[in-house]
This record gives sequence, C-alpha cells and structure tokens, in this order.
Amino acid sequence: MAPALILSLLLALLFTLQQMQDRRDLLLSHGRASAEQLVELIHLSEGHPFEERIQWLDKGLMALMLERDMIRSVQLYRADRNEAGEEKFTLLSSVGPRPRTSFSADQLRGKQAHVYEDLNSLQVLHPLRGEDTNCWLTIELHRPYFLVGTYQVALVGLIGLIICTLIALVWAVALAERASRSLERIKETLRAVGQGKFATRAAGSRNLELSQLSEEINLMAENLAEYQRDYQDGLHQSMEDLRQSLDAMEEQNIELELARKKALESSRIKSTFLANTSHEIRTPLNGIIGFTNLLLKTEVDQLQQDYLQTILRSSESLLTTINDILDFSRIESGNLVLDHSPMNLGQVLEETLQILAPFGYEHNLELVPFVDPQLPPSQIGDPLRIKQILTNLVSTAIRCSENGSIPVRIAVQSGKESELMVQISIVDNGARCDEQGRRELRQLLNSSPLQQQVTNNGMGLSTARSLVQSMGGELGMESNEQGGSSYWVQLPLTIDRNRAAITREQFPGCRVLLVDPNPMTRQQIYQQLSHWQAEAQEHCDGQNLVPAIEQMWRHDALPDALIIDTAIAAGNFDDFIATVQQLVDTYQCRVVVQGSPVDLRRCYDALRTRVLAFLGKPVSREGLLRALKRVVPHQAQSRPQTGAFPALPWPSAPRVLAVDDHEANRLLMSELLRAQNIEAVVAASGAEALALWREQHFDMIFMDIQMPGMDGIATTRKIREEESGRRTPVIALTAHVGTEEKSRLLSAGLDDYLSKPVSEVQLTHTVKRWMEVNGSGEDIAIPPLVAPRLVDIGESLNLANQDPGLARDLLRMLLKGLHEDEPELTRLFAEKDHKGLFERVHRLHGGCCYCGVLRLRSATGQLQEMLRPVQDQALVDTGEFEGAYEQVRREIRSLREWATEQDLDALFGLESVGAKGSNGRVIREGENSH
Repeated sequence: MAPALILSLLLALLFTLQQMQDRRDLLLSHGRASAEQLVELIHLSEGHPFEERIQWLDKGLMALMLERDMIRSVQLYRADRNEAGEEKFTLLSSVGPRPRTSFSADQLRGKQAHVYEDLNSLQVLHPLRGEDTNCWLTIELHRPYFLVGTYQVALVGLIGLIICTLIALVWAVALAERASRSLERIKETLRAVGQGKFATRAAGSRNLELSQLSEEINLMAENLAEYQRDYQDGLHQSMEDLRQSLDAMEEQNIELELARKKALESSRIKSTFLANTSHEIRTPLNGIIGFTNLLLKTEVDQLQQDYLQTILRSSESLLTTINDILDFSRIESGNLVLDHSPMNLGQVLEETLQILAPFGYEHNLELVPFVDPQLPPSQIGDPLRIKQILTNLVSTAIRCSENGSIPVRIAVQSGKESELMVQISIVDNGARCDEQGRRELRQLLNSSPLQQQVTNNGMGLSTARSLVQSMGGELGMESNEQGGSSYWVQLPLTIDRNRAAITREQFPGCRVLLVDPNPMTRQQIYQQLSHWQAEAQEHCDGQNLVPAIEQMWRHDALPDALIIDTAIAAGNFDDFIATVQQLVDTYQCRVVVQGSPVDLRRCYDALRTRVLAFLGKPVSREGLLRALKRVVPHQAQSRPQTGAFPALPWPSAPRVLAVDDHEANRLLMSELLRAQNIEAVVAASGAEALALWREQHFDMIFMDIQMPGMDGIATTRKIREEESGRRTPVIALTAHVGTEEKSRLLSAGLDDYLSKPVSEVQLTHTVKRWMEVNGSGEDIAIPPLVAPRLVDIGESLNLANQDPGLARDLLRMLLKGLHEDEPELTRLFAEKDHKGLFERVHRLHGGCCYCGVLRLRSATGQLQEMLRPVQDQALVDTGEFEGAYEQVRREIRSLREWATEQDLDALFGLESVGAKGSNGRVIREGENSH
C-alpha cells in the first residue's frame, strides 16, 4: 500500500510541475509575441513625428492589454545623455499599473531581446529597431494568470490523487479483510490438526495462493491421519505382541527356572551316584580282570582255562557296559571313549561336505570330495568323531578362503590284510588369512582344548588334534605355493571283512560329456567315471556347447549322458534354461543338471519335464551313480527301474472304476491299477459309467472330464445326487488344470484331480490318500522325461510303466485313430463347429499324453486352449486359430508317414505276433488291416 501511495504522489507532483512549466512557457510566448508586434508597429511608423507615434503606441498598447489579460503593463524607455555626459533612461510611455521593477541604463543596454524574472515580476525586454535603437520596450506579464492556472492544475491533481488513494485504500482494506478471514480459517485448521483433529479441513479461497495453501494443509492433514492410523494399529499390535511375549517369557522363565533347578539337582545326584558307582564297581572289576589274566598265565587244566576265559569275557562285557553307563563321568574326567563301528569313510566325507556346503557358498566356494578308488567299501572306526574332525578342518579352510574350490582328498597310503593308513587332506587358498593368521593356526594345532577355550578362537583345531591323537593318528598343517595352507590327517583304520564287498559299478563304453567351468569338479567326476570304465570327455565353455553338440549330432556321435553344471549360466538362468531345452528338444540329449541346491531350485520347475536327473553339489558317488542309472539306457535296462513303485498291500482287493472316452487311456489306467493289486473296471462314456455305478460297488472312480455326451462333471453331479450313505471318491483326469479349472472341478463335487499324463507315483499317492491303505510305500521320485522331436520310444516306455507291450499297444492305437481323426477334424473345421472340434481335439490330446509324441501333444494342447473359451461363439483371432489347426494337421500327417516306415514291435524290442501289413505295421491276430 505504502509504495503505491508514494508512487502516486510522485506522479502527481511531476504532473503539476510539468503543467507549471507549460503555463510559464505559454505566458512567455505570449509576451514575446506582443513585444515583437509592438516593435513592428513602431518600426512601421518611422515616417511620422515621434509624439504622434507615441500616441499610436498608447492606443495599440491599450488595445493589446484589453485583448490579452496576460499583460499587466507596458513601458517604453529611451536613453538620453545629461549635461554631464552620463547616459540615462527616460520613461517615454507607460500603460497599465506602475511596474514592480524599474530598470537602470546598465540593465537595458544591449540590442538583444531577453526575459527578466524575479520574485516580483516577469518581464519581456525588447529593443527597438532602426533609428530608435536607443529605445527599449518592456512588457510586464500578469503573474497571477500563471499562478492561478498552476494552482488549478495542482488542485485537480490533488483531488484526483485523494480519490484514487481512497479507492485503493478501500480495495486494500477489503482484500486484507478477505485474506485475514482466510488466514484465520487456515489458522483454526492448523490449530485443530495440531490438537489431533485430523478430520478438520481448510475451506477454499478465491485467492490462488491461499487456495493452494489450503490444499496443501488438507493433504498434510490426510497424511497425518493415515500415519496416525498406521501408528495406532502398529502400536496396538506391538503392545499385544509385547504382552503375549511377556506372558510367554514369564511362563518360559518359570518353566526354565524349574527345569534348571531340576536339572541341577538331577545332575548333582547323577554325578554323585556315578562317582560312587564308578569307584565301587570299577575297583572290584579291575581286580577280577587282573587276577583272571594272572591265573591264565599259570598252569591250569583245560576246564579251568575255559572257566577263566568265561569269567574274563563276562568281566570285560560288564566293564564295557559300565563304561557306557559312566560315559558322562569319563568325559568330565578327561577320558575319551571312541566308537568302533562299521562305516564308509568316503560316505562320511561326502555327508560332512554336504552339511558344510552352504557355509562355503556364502564365500563363493565349492567343496569338492576326492575318494581314492582303492579305499575299501567298509572300515571300522568312529564315524561321529571323524565327522567332527572333518568339520573343524573344513570350516577352518572355508574361513581362510574366498572364491574358488576347496578340495578334500582321501588317499590310501598303506595297508595290510586288515589294517590300512589313510590320509585326508584339505587345501585352502588363503585369500582371507595372512601369514599372521597362519601362525596362529599352527599355535592352535599345538594347544590344548582348555587353552583354546581361553583364547576363544573357536576354530576347534586343538579339539581335532586331540581326537586324532586319541585315534592313533597325526594332524599337521603346511603352507603351499599358492599362498594357502594344507591340512592333513593320517588315521589308522581297520578293514571290515565281515561285510560283503559292494559290487563295483561299471559303465563300459558309456560316453559322458562333462560341461563345467570348474576344473576341480571336472577332475572329480572324471576320476570317478574312469573308475567305472566310462568314457568321459570334458567341455568347459558353455557358449560353444550348442555348436559342439550339433556337430556330434550330425556325425551321430552324441554322448550317452550330458552332465551340465549350472555355473555356465553365470547368473543368467533364462539363457541356461533355453540352452538345456534346445539340447533336449532339438538334439534329444539325455541331460543331467548339476549345481548347488539354490541354483537347482531356480531352474527345476522349467526343466523338470526335460531333464532326466538333477545332481546336487558337492557331488557324491552315490548321487552320480543314481544320475547315470537314470540317464544311460543300457544301464537302466540292466537294473531295476528307479521309477518302479512297489505294489500296495491291500487287506482286500479294491475295485476302481476308470472312465475315459479314449481307449488307450482306459488301457493304461487298467494296467497301472492292476500293478497295484487293484481290480479295474473301465467305462467309455459318462452314461456307461453311471450305469456301472448304479449296478456295482466301487471304492474309487477316476473320471475323465471332457467326454462326448455326458461329460465328467455332469456324471459326477448325477452320482452325487443319487448316492446315499458312503461317499465314493471321484478323482478328475484332465490334461489342463489351472486355478479356475481346479475350483470348478471341486465345486462340481469331484474330490481331487490328476493331470495327464498320469504317472504311477501320482496314481499311487492318490490311491493311498483316498482309500486309506494300511502300510506305506517308500516315495520314489520318477525321473523327468526327455522331450522327443517326433516320437520318443523311451518316453513311451516310461509312460507305460516300462511295459514294452503296453507302450506299443498305446502308440499303435493312437496311430490307428489318426486315420479317423484327420478327416473328422477337417469336417468340423469346415462346418465351424467349434464345440465339436474342441471335443475331438481334447480326445486326441488325451491320447497323446500317454505316448511319446510330444510335437502332436503340444499342437493339440495349443489348439485345445484356443477353443476352450470360444466353443459357443466365433473366434476372435481367425489367423492364429487357423495356424494352430494347420499345425495339428501337419503333425498328424508326419506321424502317419512315420508309421508307414516303422516296425513297432522292433522299436519296442518285441517279437512280432502276427504278420506285417503292406504298410510295414505289425497287425495283431484278429485285427483288420484296412
């Protein structure tokens, strides 16, 4: 407000000054013009007498003064010389009031016109021209004219300024009042929010800035309210948790205190009792054993010697029992008791490394076990104590290492008939242990357990040294050239001759390709495979793996097994999974994926249907053997199948109804159920199944969902409506079970579901769960299957429970049905009968799920999923649908062409039971060859 007022005053002052200057200039301009006019009049009358000219001048001046009210008076002066010769100006004529200012000769001397101005007057002085040059004309201007005009302008400006100021003041007061009210409301809102009333909101304002301020305050109140709610919820939850924790802790403290007192009292009583018993029993036993040995050295007869031997053995047995009972007392007194039981030292090492492997992975370390092939399969020793030694040494090596591998080797140094000396060596890389740390390790190796506890080092090396010495062995530590350390243990062991020797596994002629960037792991597996007489090749570059396999495939030199380590993924598991899928799908490689448990979990779901086996690290001999048995075909055929599931023990043979519109599926379900000692009854439709259910009793029903006519859901609903009393479990068989589909099945009355293809393990688990089998079978994992390019005989065998005859019949029925499926699909597609086409494709897809025809299975599955949501309406994407339909037709034609060139009996290793047809297919007796 103040700056605007000051600016207005300055503008008014400038305007007034400018008007004053303009009126002064106007006044002077009129004065000069009047003076020039009079001078010109006098000049024109030079021919007349001077007195006459003066009269005319007086008349002209009077007229001029009457015309122009700006002139106050006019005077005419002439310069004369007196008798003394001095120049003096004489007033010749004067019109108007007496001039306020009189001029001297010095002031009027000169020839130029000029303006004279002082506080009293404003005059224009102009000399006459011609002969009267000694005359001057002075015109005194009317100053009130000038001042009155100036006062008028100033007054008008002042009045305008006052009016504008009043208007601005009123406007400012109104704005200030409005802003004050808005600010007061904002202030009240902030006060309410500050008091915790977060629901309070500030009203809007016409002022943009105040409106934005109100919005920000409202947003702040909302955030504070949300924070307050979260805080209160968290506080209540924390208080409740704290209260429960305090109550639980109080109860636990009471229980722990009672248990502690009880344990202390029990320990005191036991210690007292054991000490007394040890003293009271061991003393006479020592006397008995000692004197018995002395008597045996004397001359006694045979009968007496037998008696003494019996006494000695009984006493020693009693001493052993007492030693077991008093083991706590012996530990307290520093006496260590070692166990001597059969064990496998290599297995002990592998189990120990598997336990410590996660600790190594934290430092990017792999633990690699090397077991000497010359090590006997069974030894006598204390496996628990040896595990303790290995744990301490390997843990120390891990603490001193970073990034790399820690090899742990078992080597047989010498041996006799029943004794052998083995050396266990562990090597670290010293990345996290300097020379000072290694000196401390050497000191710990030479210290006692009590001293180690005092130093609180925690490495356990002194304890390991005491255990080794108790076993009669040695423990040492050496520095290696790579800057790390080597820990070695020499232990004497006894060969267990009482256990039968394990049959040496052999894989003669088996070609195995190892793909692992870690040379240490490759060396371990290579050594074991060579011991099993397998031909092992190494490949360390994952980037060139596919070209190398393609080259082998072109020359028909693919390996029997391909072991790929997840380390080649280098963190990019998407590319790794794609590579493995390409090797399996394109080149039909039989792959074993090995890696850490964490890496295997990352790729298991994506590869479990393609990879035959997963091998965890550290790689054990038993794990490698199981993996090779699953992969190598001739080994799998020469040994019992790992996927075979033992038949379940039934109190009485149960009866199960299997409902499926596909003949091959019915045959497979019958075989799988009969293998589990279950009486299987089959039905080809829902109506037939309903009729059988009404006439007979069944303990369980396996129901196909998609069937022509009455489908599985309708059949199940009908059964649920008619059944009374005992509920019969109905298990759905479907090739597609998503979350929505599962909910739909369960809500329709079905109890469970199995996804096709149904494996024996899934079937057995389901039967056990719903029929309450007495007894349990061991869960044996079925190895994942390898996806073929067109037809995979191995997959067909796996799906048929390794029954070649059943696998051949299933594939034969599928191939036979293709002659009818192809024209029927063509007709339905031409008629745009989407519902009928879906049912036909679903039926064909169900048959593919039990044969090794992955390409046709995949094509029918894709087309089936496209048809599922649009069975009763037009398809949205006609181009994509037609492409999927043509893919199914191409796969059907490919399979039909393949069937004309193959002998199924020969493919499955069976002798023909009939003559071959003209197309090369084996025709069973009684089967038409049309």
